[in-house]
Order: sequence, then structure tokens, then C-alpha cells
Amino acid sequence: MARITWMALFVGVVLAVGALGQQEVYYLTGNLREARGVITTDKGAEETVFFGRVGFKVIPSQKGTQLGLIELSLVSKGVGTSSGHTGTLGLNLIDDDIAWYDARLRGGSFAPRMVLHYALIDQLQGFQTLGTQGEDDAFLPFTEGMAGKLTLRLPEGLQLRDKGSSTAEMELAFDLSSSVLGLVKRVAVSLRFSLEWTRLVSPTLVLKVQPVFIGSGPLDPARTGTAWDTLMSYARVLWARCGSVRCITFSVNPPLYLNKPAYKVLETLDEASALLGEVEVVDAVEVFVVSRMDYVCRTGGGSCYSAGTASAKIVTCDQQLAVPNPCPCPDYCPSTCPPCPPCQTGRVNLYHLAHELGHALNLAHPSGPSGSLAASTPRSIMEPSGFCCDNPAVQSAKNCRNFSNPLLHWGYAVCSGSPDIRD
Repeated sequence: MARITWMALFVGVVLAVGALGQQEVYYLTGNLREARGVITTDKGAEETVFFGRVGFKVIPSQKGTQLGLIELSLVSKGVGTSSGHTGTLGLNLIDDDIAWYDARLRGGSFAPRMVLHYALIDQLQGFQTLGTQGEDDAFLPFTEGMAGKLTLRLPEGLQLRDKGSSTAEMELAFDLSSSVLGLVKRVAVSLRFSLEWTRLVSPTLVLKVQPVFIGSGPLDPARTGTAWDTLMSYARVLWARCGSVRCITFSVNPPLYLNKPAYKVLETLDEASALLGEVEVVDAVEVFVVSRMDYVCRTGGGSCYSAGTASAKIVTCDQQLAVPNPCPCPDYCPSTCPPCPPCQTGRVNLYHLAHELGHALNLAHPSGPSGSLAASTPRSIMEPSGFCCDNPAVQSAKNCRNFSNPLLHWGYAVCSGSPDIRD
């Protein structure tokens, strides 16, 4: 993985593109690896290691070179507090921020606002739900806010370019600005890294996914996960339609196997919550695939917990490809969803995982409460469905612009798809 490659700043350059004379745009992007920093809690300061990403948009003009901070995330395994270990801790940029390149300082200074979440908040505060017409499939965590300063320093005489890398130095310091538990007070990181140059378009964003099946291993004939390949394939196709707006793809780890047969059929919400605690992969969204979820009626047979954060986890079931007859709610279908008949044996929910990954990517349902999640588009994949009515196989430009998660990192992929709805 590249370290971070920085945005070039060269004063007084104006380049025209096409007949409209639009300014050219350059991007400096990089993945943070082994970034050492300090987290200060109510117990004091503790060193930790972060990974994450950073991205800048570089726009030359007659007045100088403008730098836009467009991506920033930090993720750590966490530290101790007076109330217990934080668990996975993630910070993610809330708003873009703009600065002018200072040739004397060889960089720029930003004042970003960040959203802070750590797993301990879920344990102590519980979740909010985004119920829409009886469907509770997105469990929204309580989050805190941090604000502070990012200082970027680039090599002397740096020039704008289409490709290549540049070494940069960056200092980050964020203090708690809005509190739920108030255990984490400050985050500070100082590092030297490499940034990659691209022109006109930013690189692909990649979300790592970790499937978890119930069984003794891949040769277990009774293991779960029989629906996985199909569900993941449809999720890839649906999110590939973001290509012309903001490219995203998925990197899927080999499955992990949890040899605890009692989890094959989940009968209560408490069982689902216990299952989530069985596996922790810090740099991926875990997707637990069970056989059935008998306690759900209107959740589409699955849910996303800690939506939009580095702790996001999904529970789904193989029954997505074989909805029973009668199903738990044979007459249920949201009015916002295209009309669907009563349940029939074998009815499938092909786009269920694509929808839940949308929640992991910080997207809310189009209507109803959204909490801190970003807005999505009516009649798109983020429309709630219910177990007997598949989510719409429709992507929107708004969904593509608004997705976010601290676990996203920069990668490379061919992005040629276009959203179905250009809103």
C-alpha cells in the first residue's frame, strides 16, 4: 500500500480544459500505514498506531494554488479508559476544508471537523434505530465530535503533475468538541509519508469486507454462507454504477469460520448482538452469514450495526435466496417500494447485502429519521424493503457522492459504470 502522496502546489498556473476553459484539477491521495500517534483519555495519554487515508484536491488559479482537503480518516485498535478499552476507534472527516498553498511554508493549514466513534460507546450507550414503516435494519451508533488542526508540509519546488509521488509531512491534533461519554479527549498524530498524484479524477476507494460463516470450515456440508457469492456479486454490480461519480469497489477477505452451531439460527436480537462480539477484524466490515433470522419480521432478514463507522458490522442470512412460504410478514411491502406480490416460496432478495453495505457506508434510508447518516435517494438501493420485497436495483449519484466510512482506503480499479438516477 502506498503511503501518502501529496498534492502539488504551484502558484500562478492556469490550465484550460476544452472549449469551456475549465480549470484542471489534480489530486494528491495516500494511505496512512503505521502512523504513530497519541490518544489522550480520562486516564491519561497512551501511544497507539493508526491507519487511514488522506486526499487533497489541487486547483491552480491566477491567484495561486488552492488545496481542498476532501478525504481524511484515522483508525486505531483503541486504548484504555476508566470505563474499559475503547475497542476499534475511528475518526472521519465531516466537511471538506479549503486552504491556499503557502509557498513560504511549503504547504497549507486546515481546520477540519471530525466524527469520532469507538466500540465502547455502543456497549455503554446502545444504538439508535432508523425505523421506516416498521423496518429496523440500521442500528445507528451515538458519535462524538472532534475539531482541531491539520498542517501539511510539502517538498520545496513541488510542481503539479499527472502522476508520480511526493513526500509530505503532516501534523494532526484534534480535541473533543461534542461529547457522549467524553472518555477520549484528544488525538494527535505526526508523520512523514508519500502522496500519489492523479489528474482530473481521484483514485478508487476500496472497502474491505470480512465474511464470517458458521461452521467448522469450508468442507463442512452444513456450514452457512451458501448465499454469499451471489449476494456479494450483486453488491459489486450495484456499487460499480458509481464509477462516473466517485469510484468505489470492495476487497473481500477469505471467509472466517465460527464453529458455534447455535448461531446458525438466530431467534432473538440478543443472539445477534452476541454473534457480533465473536469476531473483530479492525480494518474490515464484518458480514456474519447465518442460516435464518427467525426474530426478524420486517428487516429484510438482516441488519447493519454501528452504521457508517469503523466498527460497522452486518448480519445477513442464506434465506435471502429462499424466502419461505409463508414468510414472516406475507402482506408487508412499504408504499415507497415498487409493488410486490405476497411472498412465494423461493422469492429472493438479491440486493439485500448491497443495501446493508450502503448503511455501512454511512447512508440512511431516503425517508424517516437519519441521525448522523448521510442522505440517500428515494427509489434507490437505499429504499427499505422488508423480507418479501427486494431492495430496488437502482443506484443514484447522490448515494455515490455521500458514501463514507473510516475504513475506506485508496486503491486501483476500472470504474466505467454510471448511476441510474442523476440527482
